[in-house]
Amino acid sequence: MPEIASFVHNGISVERHPAPPPMGPLGGIVLGLVGTAPDADASLPKNSPIRIVNLGDAAKLDTVGAERGTLWRTCYEIFRLVSVPIYAVIVDEGVDAAATTNNVIGKVEAATGQRTGIESLADCMETPTHICAPGFNTKPVADALAAMGKRLFAVPVGDGPNTNDQAAVDYSLSLGGEGTGYDAFYLLDPQVSVYSQAAKGNVYFSAAAIALSCFARVKAWESPAKGGMGALISGTSRTIDYNIMDKSTNGGLLNKHGVSYFARTSMGGFSLIGNRTVTGRFVSQVSLEYAIIRKLAKTAQRAMARNLSKSFMDQEITKLNVWLKSLQADETIIGAQVYLHPTLNNVDNYRNGEWHIAIKYHGYAPNEHMVYHLIEDTGIVEAFLEEVL
Repeated sequence: MPEIASFVHNGISVERHPAPPPMGPLGGIVLGLVGTAPDADASLPKNSPIRIVNLGDAAKLDTVGAERGTLWRTCYEIFRLVSVPIYAVIVDEGVDAAATTNNVIGKVEAATGQRTGIESLADCMETPTHICAPGFNTKPVADALAAMGKRLFAVPVGDGPNTNDQAAVDYSLSLGGEGTGYDAFYLLDPQVSVYSQAAKGNVYFSAAAIALSCFARVKAWESPAKGGMGALISGTSRTIDYNIMDKSTNGGLLNKHGVSYFARTSMGGFSLIGNRTVTGRFVSQVSLEYAIIRKLAKTAQRAMARNLSKSFMDQEITKLNVWLKSLQADETIIGAQVYLHPTLNNVDNYRNGEWHIAIKYHGYAPNEHMVYHLIEDTGIVEAFLEEVL
């Protein structure tokens, strides 16, 4: 008798079709720093991201207690307020400020492909959400941070010229526009005063470094200008005129041009004032956008190379809608909707292995301007007189 070609098995088989794994939360804050640490432990590599998670790790950036360089104090001031992963890239101090700036900007070595300076931030094991080169306040450094921020979908935080208000405004105006990475660039001016044990007194230091602690203590989709700084800041290198009721202050001028700053407020001590990037976007909404993009990039690989069947596409759309509903439920976003793009999903694109998913969403705006309307109502007086007479 010939073999029955159609026979498979006299029994049962079970084929599992598990649902896609949950996408999970958007993730926490991770900081990426580039700077100098001339007294760092010899075991710490140069131009390679070093993960620092506490003051013990930070102490290796200053083994003699002289507090030289920019990285130790940045990490120290951040850890005084919040606990957050920091990736620090140590660069050599040059023979002069220009040479050091070149080392901070960095490059990719032609012969080895080794990244240096800001370019090294691409090697972090965890993608930074915010990047900074504290104290290096030149436009070439800002350009490098903006470019790397655009590449990593990280918010660049930079220092201004630290001279006067007009110079800060002019510096902001000199930075690139939308589409260059500057739509996410958060600018600080002037420097702030912090206590130094090595100097046995107060020293002026990068405002961008202190602002990083403000970003780290809130969620990515919230404004960093939330709450006071307590005793961390004792002053600023120049006083910024700020009044919560006055629209004509120099502080208002700075904010109008995308420059944030620290000023004394009614909460006591200093607070960070400023919700916007240099192009005027709310930094909290940029951070939300970047957080969503980073999550999509991190979770998309599992689905790559699957056949574009109806069931697969429906499953992916459902997965994204469920995930965004969870973000809506915890008030990360106002609302969202995911669907197949009605025009871009055409025959040519499909035959090329390409499909388009439309994601509509919107985040919350920060409470930047509260308007109280005091309305004098004569009807209240009439009711009062009716009661009295």
